[in-house]
Amino acid sequence: MSIGQCRLCLNQRPLCNSHALPNSVFKSILRKNAGNAKVIFYDATTPARNSSDTWGAELLCKDCEAKLNHKYDAYGMAVFRGYEGRVVVHAEGVDLLSIDRQRLRMFLLSIVWRVSVSDHPNYSNIDLPWAWEEELRCAFDQERKILDSRFTIAIYKLRDRTPVNGFRNENLRDFILAPVARNYGSFISVCFAFLGFFVEAFLPRAPTKVSKRPGVVFGRSSVLTVPYLEVLDVPEIEAIFVKALKKELDQP
Repeated sequence: MSIGQCRLCLNQRPLCNSHALPNSVFKSILRKNAGNAKVIFYDATTPARNSSDTWGAELLCKDCEAKLNHKYDAYGMAVFRGYEGRVVVHAEGVDLLSIDRQRLRMFLLSIVWRVSVSDHPNYSNIDLPWAWEEELRCAFDQERKILDSRFTIAIYKLRDRTPVNGFRNENLRDFILAPVARNYGSFISVCFAFLGFFVEAFLPRAPTKVSKRPGVVFGRSSVLTVPYLEVLDVPEIEAIFVKALKKELDQP
């Protein structure tokens, strides 16, 4: 543990090994796989390998780490794991019942912020403009909610209806997509997948036609409908799997 500037409170303090995507996501996967997980790289040449890396970096002091974990991470992870509220599965997706939408939204925005300020290599392709980082930092430091008119968050439930040799729900829950950026011209988005969900955060916000889609987290309703998304309909995920298969076939 080294001394440095905490990225949240900006004070010089001993820094924790902080995680953008919660550490418990990685621990669960590693526990099932004897301490290692398969890592697939975006490039076309680097072979897949086993790793126990949990993508941590020295970002936050002990107090700020505890604040984010208590205020946001514990709640968000409980919702996604079905421990908070209730989950109803139906033909179009899943309904998350009796949840705090605003708290869930802040959890996901906190991930986006931590991804942007982290220096871990798996987050290196996400670097938000300073003004957005600072807006998010101040909100988390002062425990203020961020208005729905800022930063649109959409959530989808991943599934695979491939008739033969498809991915089971358990496989999708153990899949993590390192954050990737999409450029829509007048706005961008940061996308990541974990625990069987696909999240897209639009910055500074998405157009009205996007913000009214099912799965967008806004308002105060305690019910959130999360639509299904076919895992291979996500271009970034499809590209990873295609490259992984090619690498396997190219091995002598």
